[in-house]
Amino acid sequence: MQYQSSNILTDFKFHDAHFNFESFENGRLIVNARYLNIHKTTSQNPHPTDMEIASAKITFDEFRVISYEPGRTWKLNDKGESYTDEPQVIFEDAIAHHKFFSELHVGITVFAFGKDTTYYIEGCGDAPWFLAYFTFNSAIVEWDEYQKPAWYEEKPFKQ
Repeated sequence: MQYQSSNILTDFKFHDAHFNFESFENGRLIVNARYLNIHKTTSQNPHPTDMEIASAKITFDEFRVISYEPGRTWKLNDKGESYTDEPQVIFEDAIAHHKFFSELHVGITVFAFGKDTTYYIEGCGDAPWFLAYFTFNSAIVEWDEYQKPAWYEEKPFKQ
Protein backbone atom coordinates (compact mmCIF):
# COMPACT_ATOMS: atom_id res chain seq x y z
CA MET A 1 0.00 0.00 0.00
CA GLN A 2 1.22 3.49 -0.80
CA TYR A 3 0.17 5.16 2.47
CA GLN A 4 0.33 3.88 6.03
CA SER A 5 -0.55 5.36 9.41
CA SER A 6 0.41 3.52 12.59
CA ASN A 7 -1.36 4.15 15.90
CA ILE A 8 -2.58 7.65 15.03
CA LEU A 9 -6.33 7.13 14.68
CA THR A 10 -6.95 10.80 15.50
CA ASP A 11 -5.72 11.57 11.96
CA PHE A 12 -8.99 10.14 10.65
CA LYS A 13 -12.66 11.08 10.77
CA PHE A 14 -14.67 7.88 11.00
CA HIS A 15 -18.19 9.37 10.90
CA ASP A 16 -20.14 7.70 8.06
CA ALA A 17 -17.28 5.30 7.29
CA HIS A 18 -18.33 1.76 6.42
CA PHE A 19 -16.45 -1.22 7.87
CA ASN A 20 -16.54 -4.69 6.32
CA PHE A 21 -15.05 -7.77 7.96
CA GLU A 22 -12.01 -9.24 6.24
CA SER A 23 -10.48 -11.59 8.82
CA PHE A 24 -9.93 -12.33 12.49
CA GLU A 25 -7.14 -14.67 13.50
CA ASN A 26 -5.07 -14.90 16.69
CA GLY A 27 -6.47 -11.59 17.95
CA ARG A 28 -5.71 -9.72 14.71
CA LEU A 29 -8.80 -8.07 13.24
CA ILE A 30 -8.65 -6.76 9.68
CA VAL A 31 -11.47 -4.63 8.29
CA ASN A 32 -11.92 -2.90 4.97
CA ALA A 33 -13.07 0.70 5.31
CA ARG A 34 -14.82 2.86 2.75
CA TYR A 35 -15.84 6.52 3.17
CA LEU A 36 -13.02 7.01 5.69
CA ASN A 37 -11.72 10.58 5.77
CA ILE A 38 -8.25 11.79 6.68
CA HIS A 39 -7.58 15.26 8.06
CA LYS A 40 -5.80 17.81 5.88
CA THR A 41 -3.28 18.52 8.64
CA THR A 42 -1.71 15.05 8.55
CA SER A 43 1.58 14.28 6.84
CA GLN A 44 -0.14 11.48 4.87
CA ASN A 45 -2.55 13.88 3.16
CA PRO A 46 -0.95 16.02 0.44
CA HIS A 47 -4.23 17.84 -0.33
CA PRO A 48 -5.46 21.19 1.08
CA THR A 49 -8.72 19.64 2.34
CA ASP A 50 -9.77 16.64 4.39
CA MET A 51 -9.95 13.80 1.89
CA GLU A 52 -12.01 10.64 1.49
CA ILE A 53 -9.82 7.58 1.09
CA ALA A 54 -10.91 5.33 -1.77
CA SER A 55 -10.51 2.12 0.25
CA ALA A 56 -8.49 1.41 3.38
CA LYS A 57 -7.40 -1.66 5.27
CA ILE A 58 -7.35 -1.32 9.06
CA THR A 59 -5.47 -3.91 11.09
CA PHE A 60 -6.05 -4.09 14.85
CA ASP A 61 -3.63 -6.30 16.79
CA GLU A 62 -4.73 -7.95 20.04
CA PHE A 63 -8.32 -6.83 19.40
CA ARG A 64 -10.77 -7.64 22.19
CA VAL A 65 -14.43 -6.67 22.53
CA ILE A 66 -15.24 -5.60 26.09
CA SER A 67 -18.95 -4.84 25.83
CA TYR A 68 -21.79 -4.54 23.36
CA GLU A 69 -24.99 -2.56 23.98
CA PRO A 70 -27.87 -3.02 21.52
CA GLY A 71 -30.18 -0.15 20.73
CA ARG A 72 -33.53 0.37 22.36
CA THR A 73 -36.80 1.75 21.01
CA TRP A 74 -37.32 5.40 21.89
CA LYS A 75 -40.65 7.22 21.97
CA LEU A 76 -41.86 10.78 22.49
CA ASN A 77 -44.05 11.74 25.45
CA ASP A 78 -46.74 14.44 25.37
CA LYS A 79 -44.10 17.13 25.94
CA GLY A 80 -42.03 15.96 22.96
CA GLU A 81 -39.31 14.47 25.17
CA SER A 82 -37.64 11.19 24.28
CA TYR A 83 -37.93 8.20 26.57
CA THR A 84 -37.66 4.44 26.48
CA ASP A 85 -39.38 1.89 28.64
CA GLU A 86 -36.99 -0.86 27.56
CA PRO A 87 -34.22 -1.86 29.99
CA GLN A 88 -30.61 -1.11 29.13
CA VAL A 89 -28.83 -4.34 28.22
CA ILE A 90 -25.05 -4.60 28.06
CA PHE A 91 -23.38 -7.81 26.96
CA GLU A 92 -19.78 -8.60 27.92
CA ASP A 93 -16.95 -10.93 26.97
CA ALA A 94 -17.80 -13.82 24.61
CA ILE A 95 -21.42 -12.72 24.01
CA ALA A 96 -20.28 -9.15 23.28
CA HIS A 97 -17.63 -10.51 20.90
CA HIS A 98 -20.20 -12.63 19.06
CA LYS A 99 -22.71 -9.78 18.73
CA PHE A 100 -20.12 -7.26 17.53
CA PHE A 101 -18.67 -9.66 14.96
CA SER A 102 -22.18 -10.48 13.74
CA GLU A 103 -22.61 -6.77 12.99
CA LEU A 104 -19.18 -6.58 11.35
CA HIS A 105 -19.96 -9.51 9.05
CA VAL A 106 -23.03 -7.64 7.77
CA GLY A 107 -21.07 -4.38 7.54
CA ILE A 108 -21.06 -1.46 9.95
CA THR A 109 -21.88 2.15 9.18
CA VAL A 110 -19.93 4.14 11.77
CA PHE A 111 -21.74 6.94 13.59
CA ALA A 112 -18.96 7.59 16.10
CA PHE A 113 -15.52 6.14 16.75
CA GLY A 114 -13.26 7.38 19.49
CA LYS A 115 -11.80 6.91 22.91
CA ASP A 116 -12.93 7.92 26.37
CA THR A 117 -11.57 5.47 28.93
CA THR A 118 -11.29 2.90 26.13
CA TYR A 119 -12.10 2.80 22.42
CA TYR A 120 -15.72 2.64 21.30
CA ILE A 121 -17.76 2.50 18.14
CA GLU A 122 -21.37 3.53 17.70
CA GLY A 123 -22.91 2.28 14.52
CA CYS A 124 -25.45 0.21 12.71
CA GLY A 125 -25.11 -3.05 10.88
CA ASP A 126 -27.90 -5.56 11.15
CA ALA A 127 -29.20 -3.68 14.18
CA PRO A 128 -30.26 -0.05 13.70
CA TRP A 129 -27.89 1.08 16.49
CA PHE A 130 -25.32 -0.41 18.84
CA LEU A 131 -22.44 0.69 21.04
CA ALA A 132 -19.36 -1.49 21.47
CA TYR A 133 -16.29 -0.92 23.63
CA PHE A 134 -13.03 -2.64 22.72
CA THR A 135 -9.28 -2.65 23.22
CA PHE A 136 -6.35 -3.31 20.92
CA ASN A 137 -2.58 -3.10 21.12
CA SER A 138 -1.93 -1.38 17.78
CA ALA A 139 -3.82 -0.14 14.74
CA ILE A 140 -2.46 0.33 11.23
CA VAL A 141 -4.45 2.07 8.48
CA GLU A 142 -3.24 1.45 4.92
CA TRP A 143 -4.49 2.81 1.59
CA ASP A 144 -3.40 3.54 -1.96
CA GLU A 145 -5.41 6.49 -3.18
CA TYR A 146 -7.76 9.31 -2.38
CA GLN A 147 -11.28 9.39 -3.77
CA LYS A 148 -12.31 13.04 -3.39
CA PRO A 149 -12.60 15.81 -0.80
CA ALA A 150 -14.44 14.70 2.33
CA TRP A 151 -18.22 15.10 2.10
CA TYR A 152 -18.18 17.95 4.64
CA GLU A 153 -15.57 19.83 2.55
CA GLU A 154 -17.70 19.87 -0.58
CA LYS A 155 -19.51 23.08 -1.47
CA PRO A 156 -23.24 23.03 -0.76
CA PHE A 157 -25.58 22.64 -3.70
CA LYS A 158 -27.05 25.96 -4.89
CA GLN A 159 -30.33 26.22 -6.77
